[in-house]
Amino acid sequence: MRLAHDQELDAPVEAVWTHFMDLRRIGRCFPGARVTEVDGDDFVGEIRAKLGPLSMYFDGTGSMTERDEPSGRARLAATGHERHGLGRATIDITLTLEALDGDRTRARLSTDLVFLGFPMDFGTGLVQRASDPLIERFLTCMAVTDRLPADEAEDDVGALDLVRSAGDLLGSFRRGRRRR
Repeated sequence: MRLAHDQELDAPVEAVWTHFMDLRRIGRCFPGARVTEVDGDDFVGEIRAKLGPLSMYFDGTGSMTERDEPSGRARLAATGHERHGLGRATIDITLTLEALDGDRTRARLSTDLVFLGFPMDFGTGLVQRASDPLIERFLTCMAVTDRLPADEAEDDVGALDLVRSAGDLLGSFRRGRRRR
């Protein structure tokens, strides 16, 4: 499935580019993710996701496959597998940065995402809407120049909460229906 996100950030394009080139920072900024090893453009990491009372752990590897600073374009590809199950995922993210007036940056993320054996079978529209607040939080973190979130403890405090994200999304559908 293909997802697209576009957001204006309160940081100069050079700072945002530098932050995106830091693979460990990417892991600290994405909800539930952690980069455990970096070797050049390659990395090893994990992502924790909650599905109600259950926690799922995905282990994976990836690499920065393209870095074109003059055009503000970068690509990151990763694959992962569920630690205690049969689920697998692949992701290919293309980032494009554009300098705006007043030290602001437009960040565009295009994501190709494939889940195999994933316990929730969402349609693309639902996944797009559920991912919007997560990506907004991620991009905002990537623009912060002074402080980064600390690595989360080993509990589920920092896990990507799939039920809450889906619940927030379904709640927005119900509110929209009542207004009609």
